[in-house]
Amino acid sequence: MTGLVRRIFTDTVPLRRGEWGLGLFLYGLLTLMVAADWVGKLGADALFVKRYGVQYVPFMYIITPLAMLAVSALIFFFVDRVRRRTMLLWYVAGTTALSVAIQLAISFPVFGNIVQPISYVFAHGVKETIYILFWVYAGNLYDAQQSRRLFPFFAGSVLVGKILGGFVGAGIAPIVHAENFIGAQAVGFFVCFLALVAYRGLPEGQGSRVVVSHRPQGLRESLRDSAEGYRAVASDRMLRTFGVGVFFWYFLMQFANFLYLVGLNQTAAGSGVDSEDFFSQLYASVYTSSSLVALLIQSLLTSGLIRKLGIARVLFFLPVWFLGTYAAAASFGLNLITGVALQLGERIWIPALHRPAAELVYSQVASPIRPRARAFLSGGVNAFGNMAAAIALIVGLAASDMQTLLAVGTGLSLVYVYNAGHTRGVFGRRIAENLASPEPEVRWNAIEVLPTEAGAIPAEMLHSLASVGTEDVANGVQLALTRRGLLAVAANVTE
Repeated sequence: MTGLVRRIFTDTVPLRRGEWGLGLFLYGLLTLMVAADWVGKLGADALFVKRYGVQYVPFMYIITPLAMLAVSALIFFFVDRVRRRTMLLWYVAGTTALSVAIQLAISFPVFGNIVQPISYVFAHGVKETIYILFWVYAGNLYDAQQSRRLFPFFAGSVLVGKILGGFVGAGIAPIVHAENFIGAQAVGFFVCFLALVAYRGLPEGQGSRVVVSHRPQGLRESLRDSAEGYRAVASDRMLRTFGVGVFFWYFLMQFANFLYLVGLNQTAAGSGVDSEDFFSQLYASVYTSSSLVALLIQSLLTSGLIRKLGIARVLFFLPVWFLGTYAAAASFGLNLITGVALQLGERIWIPALHRPAAELVYSQVASPIRPRARAFLSGGVNAFGNMAAAIALIVGLAASDMQTLLAVGTGLSLVYVYNAGHTRGVFGRRIAENLASPEPEVRWNAIEVLPTEAGAIPAEMLHSLASVGTEDVANGVQLALTRRGLLAVAANVTE
């Protein structure tokens, strides 16, 4: 029992000597930023749905990703030119100031309904930008082995922040009301700013090009440089295949999110302050309870599942969940229960299974493009998936009924399942290629995942690796062949 408790604690808090101070600070910082943003997002969503109309939400799914694409391009522009800690400080200070300005605009009726779309885009943009900037900063502080171990730990702080923000939002709604939640967000980010300024010894974090002989000059050259960053990621076959899966991930998630908002709006019927507060409380309660479940899965089950099934197999959980819930909604009709079930794909499985997605990117991708890969998947692919879902909703709601849309969602979920299988095959081939790499770090990362991912590597590739390369590679490949029931073949190859 003691060994089991120790393993659970090690999986949950994987910090080692020399990592505790900075690790706990970054964990607390991300938790507080997410909690503050979540309070603001609760208020922005409640005000938009109740004052502007739930039927306009799909249009915001287009506007918000466009804004995120612009922000992502701006981050690409600065990522190799400005120290990462400085970027983080600019972001926190700017978010605090803009939150105050938007809260003042909400408080004055003279601005009318125009402030509701602005606050919606701002709240959702802050949420996405937190992740991009934090991972860009943290990705420069740790090597590949530390990243695989620590990034799931930091991802857990995202869930803790959402749970904390949900409790705070539900608790303060009757006191300050949903219309003042953006102001509460400003307070949280101001505390983060003070913490960043006060922390002694916080690493600056260099750009990925520490020494740069030439910096792009002028708008055209800067845009070309940013485009090259996207191209470097998109040219990687594994990332390109996984990126298609991430597209379906966000498409189906955003589609389900709209259905969930429709169900909430029907439940929290009416208008006025009481209806807005009830909407935010109901939203927070569903999200907080599901985030608690996600945190338990992430803390207690994910590591064991990865050790037992491997990264690539665990990634099947989300598309299979979407396939089952969309099929159930198409069969039994859309209601609050099926809407919540669809939404749980985002609320439970995505955060709970964040670790295998991060390990797929960080364990087998070359270090120079890791930060760009994260920004590309979290910024660019995220935005395109959200916009595609919005267009499908707008066109579908105008031309067809909800039942047809749910059938389409079921079909796309099936495509997502197929993509997960294809990603597993490409991932396996990448591991085999990295096992033969002359780079020690790349080769070691491949050796580490070989015991759980060997099933994804074609047998002929394992055979060819069994008699070449370093001794540790040969031993790992022979063990993998043995576990796959190919012991005799392995013995013949290595004689």
